[in-house]
Amino acid sequence: MKKPSIEQYLVANCLFTIDEFNILYRGYDKENLKKEADEKFNEMDITVRIGYPFKQNAHYTVGESSKTKKEQKINHDLFIEPHDFKIEIKYLKNWKSASNTWSATKNWSVFQQDFDWLMDEIDAHGNGKAAFVIGWFNCVDSFSQLIQLGKGGGAYPIVDERKLAYFPFLTREKEPTITKDLKYNYSSAYKERHLNLISTRKGQYNCIFLGNEKDLFHFVIYY
Repeated sequence: MKKPSIEQYLVANCLFTIDEFNILYRGYDKENLKKEADEKFNEMDITVRIGYPFKQNAHYTVGESSKTKKEQKINHDLFIEPHDFKIEIKYLKNWKSASNTWSATKNWSVFQQDFDWLMDEIDAHGNGKAAFVIGWFNCVDSFSQLIQLGKGGGAYPIVDERKLAYFPFLTREKEPTITKDLKYNYSSAYKERHLNLISTRKGQYNCIFLGNEKDLFHFVIYY
């Protein structure tokens, strides 16, 4: 008997969260919404919202260590035991540096580790059991303010094509493309997209972007 796959559960949970924030922050401008995003929310807040509909079946593994692999940190934040679902979650926001510029809170290497973990899980066990969820408030001008998508340094780096391949819901306005010119392609929302990675990986890795221009929160689910 065929059962719902992990992304089918997660799409519903994420849409409920988007609805919650749309109601809670209705009427907020981007400046005030960003203040809320930076000061009142962290990764665990989003993790709990995604796990809550699973009720007592959700085990929050954030910060736990594995009993194997020399006590390494567990690579997923949620474990749903009845379905054997493993879910890693990242919440995006940025911060103002000493030079008075805004920067992503996490280096790209953190995200690459999560993508590698997911692809390893899919390669080993097939699709439908592991997922990586990224969530963020729609309160900045460019997605590149929340995650490092450039190569090299400088205020306006050229887009790194290897990184961009993980985000098929972004579109470029001109060539060559600098990171701040990347925009959301909302016409691709709610549709499954295959990742065309620039790598030696041969598995099928998919994603779905959730959100429209008026939504105050966005998600992307990788599975």
